[in-house]
Amino acid sequence: MKMNEVKGRILGIDIGGTKTAVVLGDEDLNIIRRREFPTEPDRGFESFLERLSLEIDLLVKREVPARAGVSVGGPMDSNTGTLFNPPHLRWGTVNIVQPLEERFHFSVTVQHDGRAGALAESILGAGKGFSNIIFLTLGTGLGAGIIIDGKLYNGSKGLAGEVGHMRVAEDGPSLFGKNGSWESYCSGTGISLYASYRFPERFIRGTSTEKIAGMALKGDPYAVTVLEESGTYFGKGLAVLLDILDPDRIILGNLAWRLQGIWLESAMKEAVNESLIGEKARERVVLSALKDKIGDYAALIVASRRGRRG
Repeated sequence: MKMNEVKGRILGIDIGGTKTAVVLGDEDLNIIRRREFPTEPDRGFESFLERLSLEIDLLVKREVPARAGVSVGGPMDSNTGTLFNPPHLRWGTVNIVQPLEERFHFSVTVQHDGRAGALAESILGAGKGFSNIIFLTLGTGLGAGIIIDGKLYNGSKGLAGEVGHMRVAEDGPSLFGKNGSWESYCSGTGISLYASYRFPERFIRGTSTEKIAGMALKGDPYAVTVLEESGTYFGKGLAVLLDILDPDRIILGNLAWRLQGIWLESAMKEAVNESLIGEKARERVVLSALKDKIGDYAALIVASRRGRRG
C-alpha cells in the first residue's frame, strides 16, 4: 500500500452524456463523498480527462483509493477499457483506463453502465434475491444490463445490452443514426426529440424532457400525448424483452422513476397487451430501488471485487 493510500477506499466514476459523477466510497459500498460536473463531450476527450482529473484530486484529497471503477455507456471492450465511439459522447475510439492509471497510479476497471446498473440492483436494490434480471438505463441513450442465472451476460463480443438501437417503428425520429429506434422514442434525449418531431409547432428542438413532463402535469394536451405515445413505444420494447428472456425482473432506472405517471402507465398497458405473460408484466417490471443513486453505486461496484461478477 502506498504511504498516502487509505486502506479500503475505492473510487467510482459514472460518466454520462450530460454529467459525470466521481464518488469516494469504501469496500462496504458506503458513499463517503461525491462531486459532479458537466461532461461537455463536445469539448473533446482530452478536455474531459483534464476536468475529471481535477475533480478526482478535489474529491479524494489525502484519501487515495486503492482502485477505481468506471461506469459508462458503450459500445466498449471492458477488458481493455476501450470505448468505440459511443454516440452519446462523440469522442471517437478512446481508452479510458490508461490515462487514469498513469495519472493516479491505481488500477481502473471499466464496465458498461447498463451492466454496472444491473450489478448494483442485484446486490443492493430491486434485483436482490433474483437470478434473472434486466436493468434498463434511461438517460441520454437507452441501454441494458442483463444477468442470466446469476451471471452478467456480455455477449460474444461484449456488445450485449445495446437495446436502444432496436427498431420499434418503421419511421420516426432519428437518434444516434437510426430512425425509429427504441431510444429515439424513450430515452431522455429521445422524448425531447420525439416531442419536436411529433408537434414541431408546439415544441422547439431541444425542449427538455423535464419541461415536457412538467407541462403534462399541468394538463397540456400536447405534452400528455407525447408522454403517452413515448410510453407506448417503451411498452413495446418491454414486451419483447419479457417474451425473449423471461426475466424475474426488469428494473427501470434513471428517467423512469422521475417520469412515472402517464408515461409509465402507458408503457405498462402496452407491455400487458403485447407480452405473452399479460398482466403478470406488472409484477415483473419495477422501478429502481436505488433511484438517483444508481450511477454512484454502479460505479463503486465496478471498483469493488463484486463488480467482476459474470
